[in-house]
Amino acid sequence: LGSLGRFRKSGEGKRVMLLIPGIGFGDGVWSEFMERHKADYTMYAVTLPGFDGTAPLPMPPEGSRYADTPWMTSCTNAIRGLLDDEKVAKVTVVAHWALASQIALRLALDAPDRVEAVVLIGGVLKSNYDNPPGMLGWTPDQRAKFAEVMAQKWFKTVTRRTWDDNNFMSYDYAVNPRRGLYLWREAQTPPVAVWIRYLLEFYAIDMATELKNLKVRTLVVRPGFDDPQFYVEKDADYMRSLCHGSWTGAAELSDRLHLRTIPQSRLFVMFDQPEALDLALTEFL
Repeated sequence: LGSLGRFRKSGEGKRVMLLIPGIGFGDGVWSEFMERHKADYTMYAVTLPGFDGTAPLPMPPEGSRYADTPWMTSCTNAIRGLLDDEKVAKVTVVAHWALASQIALRLALDAPDRVEAVVLIGGVLKSNYDNPPGMLGWTPDQRAKFAEVMAQKWFKTVTRRTWDDNNFMSYDYAVNPRRGLYLWREAQTPPVAVWIRYLLEFYAIDMATELKNLKVRTLVVRPGFDDPQFYVEKDADYMRSLCHGSWTGAAELSDRLHLRTIPQSRLFVMFDQPEALDLALTEFL
């Protein structure tokens, strides 16, 4: 507990940037971004334990509540430790996808004097699906109960094959099908138990309840999911529900929050529209 899977440092720019990959992925998803910006930023890209071949954290004791988020808390503390060890006084946090969004917001809420800005690429505020209905407005207790029920009644029945067939798909990740397949393979590499533990902690929390306390300027870069070839199963538009729907009403909760959608992109905006993403970052920062 309290350690990262790994981290690597690159660049020599004045602004210090922390890059956090989302659930399922390692620091390699930032390689092209880091290469483009090595003259602009000093960057620390981290990998959360259990992803991209790194050792996972120890499983919490039997009976631990997912809503207590022990793994997410451990990752957040490990990042704070990294910043302390590297003597980073001010940092811009750039996070991608689910779980990374929650860690970035947690850092900003707990240490606004150390976080200069937050950028959430393909960010998700909270778990939000069309089914069960009304999930967007659930209370913290409802979310905590949902995570516990999913753990006991559903995820204990999941096999490697049913997980691969029903988890996020390659077409969710990128417009380019080859890139999408590559990302899908990476996301499916970690043990199912690791994925499920992180996912259930994500299910159990709602950062919207704390947005009123947000003091750090935060940019949410939302993928368009609007290209004509984007396949979405009927009545299963889960990616838009997560990356767009979860932010419904959020801008009214904090004047620190800025939402921007980049068209012709799927979850990995940094691969589908790198120039548009860089422009959005430059304008915001």
